[in-house]
Amino acid sequence: MTEQDIRIAPVGDHERSVLHEWLDDAHQWGIDLDDLASLERAYEGYFDKVLATDPDDREDPTAVCTMIGLALGEHLVRHSALEWRVVTDPEGTDLALSTPAEDAILYPADPVMDAWSGQQRGWLQAWATELIRGVNEVHR
Repeated sequence: MTEQDIRIAPVGDHERSVLHEWLDDAHQWGIDLDDLASLERAYEGYFDKVLATDPDDREDPTAVCTMIGLALGEHLVRHSALEWRVVTDPEGTDLALSTPAEDAILYPADPVMDAWSGQQRGWLQAWATELIRGVNEVHR
């Protein structure tokens, strides 16, 4: 993928509305957007719930992982120089985070989905704290 394949735009009213719906869902799950521990508890609790469910009866985790990812993204925006953007690439258009110079992009649901796929536990707080530290160090 080249830079020409990616378009970055500010978040508009529609995207802001969609983001707020996801964040409202996160609030319903008991997630405090300023508290990484509550994000990790939500992820871990969902992980436990799914593991306790018969494999044939398990739901698709995409929606919950996306909700946790967008809540994580909002936490990153609140505590670092990252900003919400609308990113269009060959796979479609989605909410993402970027540095102020738009020289780096992060789809915040991706690390959650990757951790889920790898059955990782206990990763979220350390991962986010290190990312915030690194971003803030570079973008003071």
